[in-house]
Amino acid sequence: MQFCDDPKIDPKEAAILQAAFVAFARYGLRRTSMADIAEGAGMSRPALYRHYANKEDIFNALVRMHFQRSERDVAQVLAGDGPPAETLLAAMQAVDGTAVEAMLNSPHADEILSADQPFSQSEVQEAHDRITGHFAAWIARGVAAGRLSLAGLDATPAEIAATLMAAKFGIKAQAKDFADYRAAQARLAAIWARALGS
Repeated sequence: MQFCDDPKIDPKEAAILQAAFVAFARYGLRRTSMADIAEGAGMSRPALYRHYANKEDIFNALVRMHFQRSERDVAQVLAGDGPPAETLLAAMQAVDGTAVEAMLNSPHADEILSADQPFSQSEVQEAHDRITGHFAAWIARGVAAGRLSLAGLDATPAEIAATLMAAKFGIKAQAKDFADYRAAQARLAAIWARALGS
């Protein structure tokens, strides 16, 4: 599965990140070595160390890249005005991008998904907040257009968006595998669409 396909990224950097993505999914965070990543990227370990201090540094970079891509893709999905359940589901899947399927199908999914440190990076937190803001803006636009309603919810679009994002990450943490996660996402989108129905 291709993770690093941005043509604006330096090819060596892209090779490192792609090799790391594959190695982390295959071996898990603890068992992956810098040698594994260097080999996958087609370079020596000393050359790899010129780009990254350690594998945690690389994993942090992968998480940052994932959230940057997610933010762009979510904004694009929510710019449309399709049926609410379909739009919500597509937007939740855009948050995931291509990475979540590989991670959830990895035998090391629990270890990878329990890694909290990369998600505490300020860039990642800010991207997460902006993604939540895109959901809030979509809800507000839907209410203004009469396609959505906040009746009976006793919450603002921002509060609803924050709850939706929390629920999305909660079902990912509980999913047995990728298929289970996708099914739960579809249920979540349908529930929220029904709750927001005008």
